[in-house]
Amino acid sequence: MKIGNITFDKVPVCLAPMAGTSSVTFRELCVKQGASYGPTELVSARSLVYGKLERSYRYMRINPQEEGVTAIQLFGHEASDFEEAVRIICADDRLKDVDIIDINMGCPVTKVVKTGAGSALMDDPQRAYKIVKSAVRAAENFGKTVTVKTRTGFKEYTAASDDFVKGLAAEGAAMVCVHGRTAKQMYGGSADWEAIAHMREAVASEGAAFFANGDIKDEESAGRILEVTGADGIMVGRAAMGNPWLFARIRASLDGKAMPEEPSLKEKCEMLLKELHGGVACLGEDTAVKEMRSVMPHYFKGMRGAAEIKISLCRAGSVSEVEAILKGICE
Repeated sequence: MKIGNITFDKVPVCLAPMAGTSSVTFRELCVKQGASYGPTELVSARSLVYGKLERSYRYMRINPQEEGVTAIQLFGHEASDFEEAVRIICADDRLKDVDIIDINMGCPVTKVVKTGAGSALMDDPQRAYKIVKSAVRAAENFGKTVTVKTRTGFKEYTAASDDFVKGLAAEGAAMVCVHGRTAKQMYGGSADWEAIAHMREAVASEGAAFFANGDIKDEESAGRILEVTGADGIMVGRAAMGNPWLFARIRASLDGKAMPEEPSLKEKCEMLLKELHGGVACLGEDTAVKEMRSVMPHYFKGMRGAAEIKISLCRAGSVSEVEAILKGICE
């Protein structure tokens, strides 16, 4: 299937963009396990327009050689900001090889919503359409593809939700991904796959691709959401945190291949260290270790003694401390 000018020879299984998680290193690890691609964390389009590219660069860092397909995610509420932000990205030597500009219209966090961005745009469809149209116009000049990630509604799913995503596709979004929760739900409750299915039909009528997201926890749920929604691809979010092997399992299941073995404790420790060392290379040791404190415990979720491991890792202040803790766990 295709997203704009990008062709996938299999059903795309992607890493959903997540603040504090979707670092370039983690995306690389997921791709090596079978993920099709993963967008960056969300970055303010206006911050780029106001000359803050260097401050935002750490969140937009891409590595096409290791990631393959790359996508930079932007948020904002002014169409002109997106048009200029796309130009700025495509003029930067470090970012110009990006394949996809992904627009966030689903973030439910208050500090984003109160600016009129993220999921707030679901209640302001005309503004949302102008944003897509402007981003597409700018992106086409550089041969880039524009996609959108949104939700089933702001407060609830209604027929207006179908109209909303249909309008996004009509304005040129090559793919729309829907998280099966409303903004009001945040990340609680259950994802509404039936609503996703209806929204998929609306997008398909405009000839755009459609991805589903929400409550994909394993290879079984990955197969079921594709069956229920008729989506062209999926995005996996929180279940992939500390578990890049999930993509290998989903890929094997969808391709009808033998299921890979679950990672050993030693392999989990080694993967965690790869992610940590990648963060250090990008951000420096102090910052990387601090930011990894919220990530590292996910590698041991569900294990006996996971609570104690989490406490130890969240107290670590250096790579050597983390390595010592992991050595103790493996022994």
